[in-house]
Amino acid sequence: MTSNFSKGRKSSVLFILLSVGIIIGVAAITRYVTLRTFKPPGEPAPQLTQAASMYWQERFPLQVASYMRTLEMEATAYGGSVPYQKLTAYPFMRAMYHGFGFWFDFRESRGHLYAIEDTMITGRSKVGGVCLACKSADYPALVAQYGQVEFDTMFWSEAAAKTNHPVSCIDCHDPASPDFALRITRPWLEVAITAQGKTLADFEMRSLVCAQCHAEYYFEGPGTANTVTFPWTHGFTPEDALQHKDDENFSDWIHPRTGAGVHKIQHPEFEFFQGSVHAKLGLTCADCHMPTVSDEQGREYTQHWLVSPLRHIEASCQDCHGDPVALRARTEQLQGELRTTANEVGVALEQAINGLRDARRNPAAGVHHITAAQASHRRAQLLLDWFLVENSTGFHNVAEARRILGEARSAVAEMVAHTNRAIGR
Repeated sequence: MTSNFSKGRKSSVLFILLSVGIIIGVAAITRYVTLRTFKPPGEPAPQLTQAASMYWQERFPLQVASYMRTLEMEATAYGGSVPYQKLTAYPFMRAMYHGFGFWFDFRESRGHLYAIEDTMITGRSKVGGVCLACKSADYPALVAQYGQVEFDTMFWSEAAAKTNHPVSCIDCHDPASPDFALRITRPWLEVAITAQGKTLADFEMRSLVCAQCHAEYYFEGPGTANTVTFPWTHGFTPEDALQHKDDENFSDWIHPRTGAGVHKIQHPEFEFFQGSVHAKLGLTCADCHMPTVSDEQGREYTQHWLVSPLRHIEASCQDCHGDPVALRARTEQLQGELRTTANEVGVALEQAINGLRDARRNPAAGVHHITAAQASHRRAQLLLDWFLVENSTGFHNVAEARRILGEARSAVAEMVAHTNRAIGR
């Protein structure tokens, strides 16, 4: 009886001591984190620079407040800003991107204010400081400080440590201008337009500031220069981009299953919009994505809540269109039709990729036909990816989306036909 009581007492004491130890430990950790996170009272907060959106809050309170709403995360029927793993939603992408970084991580991006954070958390490798070129408002100043090639090829971790501000006002506006005029801050845009024999004056600035980053690009001299390049020499269609890359003998990587030199397309919104119904009417990106609105006092301002117009359809669409409910339904119907077609082409491409892989393993396969199948894979993948990664699910230019998906389907069929000929089918 005494022995059991003694054991119970010892257990209670041990439990109390252990509890006290945990409490002290948690308190110590909490104090450490607090001291590391918050500056002591009386120490001045770090001074905001022009690269910070909040720096401009006093001068442009309504615009900045609306821009802060890009922190919100909400899905639309076929897009939005809620992150999800696209490789899970569209499994055929794993076959498309096999051998490249997007093969194991391809998430939906969030709003502009998450640009740096989303870049940091991705599982894909980064080739250098250039990966921050369209993610940080600090980029132009860092290039001026270190040099274009020097910063673009800087180890990504080193470059990331020098950036503090995601996409901000000065990426598109000139802080030295009395009226905060729009400006171009990324040099590759003008280089690409000049290569077409055109000038910036041939386009609307309210679209060009978006085109600096919302366009297809690749890196010339990967690892040695990392020069951002828009493949616009021949025009703005995916076929024009393919011709440009063929001229340069450029591929993002060699697909390990098919042996084809293929490309990873990146958000070609500006190109996709060219020739669309809205473009022909003279509208710009800002007209639909940044409508003029009024606050409660009736003061008009340009809304900077950069999201799908479906999130503010009354402000962005109703000046030209009627019933917003019917308009939303029509928009989502078109997007749904295009997404269904894209998924069908994607599944067919995955099957074609695996078919070509198996044919290459056949020692009797005809080399000429294998080469032709690889060329068709190169074309089919670029066309399909052009649609898949353009952020409107085709709505920026529905007619062009249908055309591109039709061409992609044909290229997949050609790929299958060449593969079958290679093995005598």
